[in-house]
Amino acid sequence: MRISVSILLLWFCLAWAGAQEGRKLSPFVEYGATVHAGDNTPLWQVSNLQGLGSIKNSTYVRGGAFYKDKWGKWAVDAGLDMVVAAGFTSSVHQVYADFRYKWLGIFVGSKEMTAPLINPLLSSGELTWSGNSSPIPQIMVGIPDYVYLLPRLAIKGEIAYGWFTDGHYLEKHTAIDKGYWYTKGIKYHHKEGFVRIGVPGGKWQLDFGMTLDTQFGGKLVNANGVTDLGNGLKDYFRIFIPGSAGADAPDNDANFYQGNFVGSEQIRGTYRGKNFSVSAYLDNYFEDFSGMGKQNGWDGLWGVELTFGNFNPVNNVVLEFLQTTNQSGPLHGLHEPEDGPVHKTGGMDNYYNNGLYHGWAHWGMANGNPLLRSPVYNKNGNMAFRYNRVKALHVGWSGGISHEWSYVGKLSYSRTWGTYLAPTLDIMENFSAYASFAYVPHWTQGWALNVSLGLDMGEIYGDNLGFQMKLHKSF
Repeated sequence: MRISVSILLLWFCLAWAGAQEGRKLSPFVEYGATVHAGDNTPLWQVSNLQGLGSIKNSTYVRGGAFYKDKWGKWAVDAGLDMVVAAGFTSSVHQVYADFRYKWLGIFVGSKEMTAPLINPLLSSGELTWSGNSSPIPQIMVGIPDYVYLLPRLAIKGEIAYGWFTDGHYLEKHTAIDKGYWYTKGIKYHHKEGFVRIGVPGGKWQLDFGMTLDTQFGGKLVNANGVTDLGNGLKDYFRIFIPGSAGADAPDNDANFYQGNFVGSEQIRGTYRGKNFSVSAYLDNYFEDFSGMGKQNGWDGLWGVELTFGNFNPVNNVVLEFLQTTNQSGPLHGLHEPEDGPVHKTGGMDNYYNNGLYHGWAHWGMANGNPLLRSPVYNKNGNMAFRYNRVKALHVGWSGGISHEWSYVGKLSYSRTWGTYLAPTLDIMENFSAYASFAYVPHWTQGWALNVSLGLDMGEIYGDNLGFQMKLHKSF
């Protein structure tokens, strides 16, 4: 993973400052191992782990430190997190500095991130960014936390530019000689904006907003050679307000918009009772105006979350229905190019795939929901998504067994029809189960043990049984 020297120097300066005071630095070490029987590591032992999982048997040692302090009126949060692994790639997993002044946030680096309105522990995963893949190094500016403009009205939003780091991985795993292709050196652009209605901690709350992520630039590599997709300073400006890349660009960028756009419209309503809360939410995924205008039918992640305050055996439950089969219909682009993208017939949105960018993935793992099977499972050298038309039911729940023991459970059932362009001969099915137990002993400070069992049955991920262990020590 390419990490800029300036970011590393910044972190070491922060770490040194914290070490001098002896109270603001929080080091840690962690050991993890996963073994399985069957085709792959079970789905929920490799998914939504920020890229720290492998479909192969694997083991790793992880260590680093996090730093928090106040520099006058600025709040500073920084971290360095390194992984040495067997079974997947060793790397600098996180290195970042996050500065906050009142409502303003400035972030530089690579950090684990999750979706804003969905439970990252129990959900199957938000459709644009779920925390399923490795963090993307980026520079972000905005309002990271809700700021109340009125007693019942708050807003937040951020803008970022970043860089995908998986070029060497793609070069190694793509079968160019079989007609497949990939794009290396991809740039990243992110926008998001959210509104909250309701008093802080009140009975009723409504959150809604939109995220828009873009892959742009880089170089497309196929059997015909290498094609530059626009990597100059002007491309960074052009991607900020979507538009055509010009006549000299490849057809997709010239006739429509430069880059691969993916986004989601999100809404979540919450009611809080005395000892419980209930939320309902929708994550509507889109790749163009047809999906944004909800011409994709029931496509999206539909969910309900229940939280119980006084029932520790089950304190949190998430129920979800996922559909990605409509994709605004089976036909796309029935228009003349000069009519422009707004007048096109929407359809065959081909979720997570694109004509110039191999897929909405990082290091082979889907950036969005892992129930759209990630390219890392493909054994034929194809780095695109082969099964993006999916219907699935998912339940996740958590609770406490005692003061020292807690658990997480997940059950998922999914079916796939392949893609519109390459449908499966028969409907493929999968059932996944997962049980994780965490032990945080009171008799010794800073230690935590997590063990889990995972199971897959079906044609999508294979028939798998896995055991996973993580031992963590904070200092």
